[in-house]
Amino acid sequence: MDNHHLSPVQEMILDVFAPIYKYLESNHMEYYMLGGTLLGAIRHQGFIPWDDDIDIGIPRVQYEQFLREIEANLPEHFKLYTYQSNFDVHHYYFARVVDTRYSLKRTGSLVERDENVWVDIFPLDGMPKGRIRRGVHKIRLMKARFLYHCACFDKVNLKRPNRPLSERVAIKLISVTGFGQKSDASKCLDRIDSLLRKYPYESSNYVVNFMGQYKFKEMFPKNWYGAGKLYPFEKYQLSGPVEYDRILTQMYGDYMTPPKDCDKNAHAAVLNEEKDGKEAD
Repeated sequence: MDNHHLSPVQEMILDVFAPIYKYLESNHMEYYMLGGTLLGAIRHQGFIPWDDDIDIGIPRVQYEQFLREIEANLPEHFKLYTYQSNFDVHHYYFARVVDTRYSLKRTGSLVERDENVWVDIFPLDGMPKGRIRRGVHKIRLMKARFLYHCACFDKVNLKRPNRPLSERVAIKLISVTGFGQKSDASKCLDRIDSLLRKYPYESSNYVVNFMGQYKFKEMFPKNWYGAGKLYPFEKYQLSGPVEYDRILTQMYGDYMTPPKDCDKNAHAAVLNEEKDGKEAD
């Protein structure tokens, strides 16, 4: 393991992850570390030092099973959040398991808000066969995602480094014009959900974690995931893609070289005081 000390938040995240890991392993579920979690496993054998979450991807059918069953396997102070059932406190498309005893103040958006310490669970979905059909599907998904971000613009992380020029221009235009900000964000997510379910993971050659930060940088040939391979992550051996080098290179470029401080993609979050075991409002 890389010689680094865990932050208090990272220790809490490992506590949240423990029942998730137990459920995934005991039910022989197919899952993969994603994004910064995979990068941390390869480069640090655990958390990226400044990271404050764990990201796991599960193929759609098993993802839905996870959503149905995980709450019965969680301690009393842990909760499953989905946008369908908890939109007032969880406006994200992907699912999140949280510890309601602790919260982080998110400071990167227009409106500061508290969010419980979390582990994110993403569905992995299929893409259509053929470059043209994939291109059309990409356009539809990007349009739906753009409208969703307009609808919840006050929650967008405006401090995220290295945004593409197109995103920076869009953010500026939305902030000036207010375009789309009166739309129903949950209905925008319903539209995204309908599009993502269109092509089954099992019969697709290309698969995607579209609602992650990197959008189509997380679209890969399915065989890059393969049957999964175990990699060290803190005290665990967790499943990740067999072709991790190709995936991380596509996402990050020279991923073994840590970024400069100004480019570190932290979540702009600050740990609040302990809530003395009481659930967050």
